Amino acid sequence: MSMLREFQTIGYDLFVAGLNNSHSGNMSIRVNRMMAITRSGSMLHRLEYNDIVETLIDGEDSESARASRERPVHRAIYLQTGAQAIVHAHPPQLIAASFFCDKFEPVDAEGRYFFPTGIPVVEVVNAIASDEVAAKIAPLLKSTPVVIVRGHGTFAVGNSLEDGFHYTSSLEHSARIASAYRANSNSR
Repeated sequence: MSMLREFQTIGYDLFVAGLNNSHSGNMSIRVNRMMAITRSGSMLHRLEYNDIVETLIDGEDSESARASRERPVHRAIYLQTGAQAIVHAHPPQLIAASFFCDKFEPVDAEGRYFFPTGIPVVEVVNAIASDEVAAKIAPLLKSTPVVIVRGHGTFAVGNSLEDGFHYTSSLEHSARIASAYRANSNSR
């Protein structure tokens, strides 16, 4: 699959799954010392060739200004981990759950299988495109495939964008189950 096609497929899947709104989220793939990252303001479910920006991982260049505003977070993740791809999304159930816990722990069997120790929730002053987010989540992504930023969303890593989508969608599915479980247990 071509790089553009991978971006298009996963961007569409994120939108259809309700993990992003029309203009939210971003994705990137490591390409040697560069990253291919979605353009700032792009619609992930309607990506075209000009929506993918190639920019340096270790510094600014002439293309940096076109890249997603979350590029400092992506850079920090690439510089501190072996991640080959990053998916940043805004899954609604996980965002809601993030206000009530410091670690999201799935209650369902599949969620426990994929995330046996739970997923950390980090709190920051500025949750969007900040050096603080980069500093807090990059070290965590060395040992867990996804991190939740309280009130903002998830950053998931893997060997492909599909991995990032899988971790994001699986965790959101577990959040939906946990929410239904709590609602049902409170009504008894």
